[in-house]
Amino acid sequence: MRVCVIGAGIAGTLLAWRLSESVEVDLVTGPPGTDATAASGGGVRGFETHPVQRRLAIESLSELFQSLQEEAGYTETGCTYLLPSYAGLERAVGEVEDAHPGSTEILDRDELHRRGWHGLPEGTVGICERRAGFINPDQLRTAVLPQLAAGPRSRVLDGPVLRLVPHPDGSVSCRLPGTSHRYVAVVVAAGPWTPGLLTGSALPAEPYRTKAIQVAIYKVDGALPTMFVDETSDLFGRPTADGRLLLGVDTHRWSVPPGSSSPSPDLAAQAVRIAGERLPHLKLSAPDHLVSNADCYADPPVLTLWSVLGSTHRLFTFTGGSGGSVKTALAASRAAASDLLVTGDTRTTTSRTEKQHMTITEPGNRRSTPRYHTIGIGAGPSNLSLAALYKNVTTEKLALFDARPGSGWHTPLLYPGVRMQTGWMKDLVSLVDPRHELTFLNYLVTSGRLYALINSQFDSLPRIEYERYLAWATQRLGVVNFSSRVEAISITDEGFEVTVDGVPTAVSEHLVLGLGTRPVRPEYLRGLPAEQAFIADDLAARLPALDKAAPTAVIGGGQTGLECVLRLLGSGFTDIRWLGRNQWFRSIDDSPMANELYRPSHIEYLQGLNRGKRREMIDDSRYSGDAITPGGLRALYQANYDGFLTLGRFPVTLLPGRDVRASAPLPDGDIRLCCTTSTTPEEHDVRQVVVAGGREHVEAPFDDDLRERIEFDDDGQLLVEPDYSVRWKGMNGHKIYTFNASRYSHGLTNAGLTQLPVRAAIVLNSMFDREIYPITDELCAVQW
Repeated sequence: MRVCVIGAGIAGTLLAWRLSESVEVDLVTGPPGTDATAASGGGVRGFETHPVQRRLAIESLSELFQSLQEEAGYTETGCTYLLPSYAGLERAVGEVEDAHPGSTEILDRDELHRRGWHGLPEGTVGICERRAGFINPDQLRTAVLPQLAAGPRSRVLDGPVLRLVPHPDGSVSCRLPGTSHRYVAVVVAAGPWTPGLLTGSALPAEPYRTKAIQVAIYKVDGALPTMFVDETSDLFGRPTADGRLLLGVDTHRWSVPPGSSSPSPDLAAQAVRIAGERLPHLKLSAPDHLVSNADCYADPPVLTLWSVLGSTHRLFTFTGGSGGSVKTALAASRAAASDLLVTGDTRTTTSRTEKQHMTITEPGNRRSTPRYHTIGIGAGPSNLSLAALYKNVTTEKLALFDARPGSGWHTPLLYPGVRMQTGWMKDLVSLVDPRHELTFLNYLVTSGRLYALINSQFDSLPRIEYERYLAWATQRLGVVNFSSRVEAISITDEGFEVTVDGVPTAVSEHLVLGLGTRPVRPEYLRGLPAEQAFIADDLAARLPALDKAAPTAVIGGGQTGLECVLRLLGSGFTDIRWLGRNQWFRSIDDSPMANELYRPSHIEYLQGLNRGKRREMIDDSRYSGDAITPGGLRALYQANYDGFLTLGRFPVTLLPGRDVRASAPLPDGDIRLCCTTSTTPEEHDVRQVVVAGGREHVEAPFDDDLRERIEFDDDGQLLVEPDYSVRWKGMNGHKIYTFNASRYSHGLTNAGLTQLPVRAAIVLNSMFDREIYPITDELCAVQW
């Protein structure tokens, strides 16, 4: 099998070139048109403020001087880097000077003024590099591509890649127009197309963001400056080979689509204004040429090899950093190729918190089934919370297996405007370890979202934001095996063995079930056309083909039903019938007393009750959580009244107390819904039906032998102990834990998000037989 590099920019082309010396490699080109490499200014220098970037830039400059000046079209101009002085600056400049003696010096503000710089803030210094300049990255790429196309181990394939498909054995398929290829490893080096390709393949795209870049070229009267970067004003520029000046300013325009974008004359004018203030001796003409494009940025801002999916899939990115990867691409491509080709037989992968080598080995060359201390089935919030706490307290190995192709959380139901039912502090870790690196607050800070979210003043967090937080945490954990549907769980002499695609894939001491739920498709949908009657999870896909003016029923009086109604209303539907079984559309009780039900002290209290009394209490309090957010109902009523003002009637009719029992297609294409009510039966004729009628637990795929050992209660549910362990025979030290399947033993916190880290901490304390995380809840005014 071959390695694939996606993206024929300077980064991808150089990486494929390095790899072709040792393995078979395919380089897949991107969409036609000008890309960031073609639009790049091509500046190269040694000094960077980020230490890893600086090392790569220094090494790249050395290789350029040694062997590639002609191929790259190098022109030496010198470079002046203006920035506020900081502790450690002299040491950083010394690194450049050590590599290129006599090249680098630090200039104070007065010396910069003597060299033509004006209006610089107090404390500004300049790093002057004599051996710096610019290359033509498109020229270097063009020199390398024919070697790859004609090489004995390499091919250049026309793209673009339409989708990435990870497989359970760690390999990855790339779907191209009209064909598909499977590779032992895939590296996405697609520049600004990287986030879209990952998202379109249902893979996490964090922390990549696209940003607009724009430069213009001017004729100049006056002495040209060196190449320069002015961090105090966001201005940058360099002389051109024909004596003109390339000039630009940071656009601060994020999330722009890849490919060429329309240049902004205002931005060019801003660059000219700042240049007039900083370099007043320059007299600039009108711009001869304006270039606008997009590039990819990431945090940390380093061009290096990063894992996308964690520990089992050989899918990586090699994109971005600070944008403009030209100055580090030579050294970064060599390092990335080395990371992919380290000799040995054991494979690990990279994450953004821990950089490790990865060995390419054929899937069939594995010597034995990998062994872990703990295996989790499912990678939803419950098991992610466990994995997050686990990584901070033990060096034992944990792996999660999930059937989905990538990170997500009820993704088909994530509409704009959908809100969470829990507060942001109830994340994966904060309730037991608020200093953990995977808190929601740290996610906001490291992804640059903090102030934007705070100033938006949401009463409830957008659910799409929570899903992105989960994807962010998943990537940093690096323990999730996606596209790995566990078909069987067995117990052997060595512990639990999980089977994926008919092959034993992993063995562990302990097993944690976090299987979640799946939507229920009611019997009364049988026989109805799928394009007219479907479950809520399919609404987004079906929406474009639906008739907005036709009567449309939403069945289900819970939160999902409300969200479907709001989605239809916001999409322009004008005749929506919302049917629910209960006598009113209940909203959540969010009072202080109701929230007492979601505390560890109440969970402990429930454990002391007999089974019947416990069930009675849990049923009685279910609507403290299994109901609709008040803000959501308020939004519906307000939107419905707005519709009344426009249409002269309400676009949404609320029909509580209707229990749909049957349906039938009518000759005119409508669907008749037959309901029972508190008085007489009713019939409702509609054209389209969306069912948001609840979800059911996914059963664990125990094999027959293990299932016979599991103990169940009278209702056929797993018998779950207070520490979330499942009661079973012959455990011999091997424990099974379960989340989301103990409602009538652990109460309403069993399946919700409110106590995620508390549940995970209880499991860890039990698993390691010591109090790793204290669970204290003594300051409580309620005596149960």
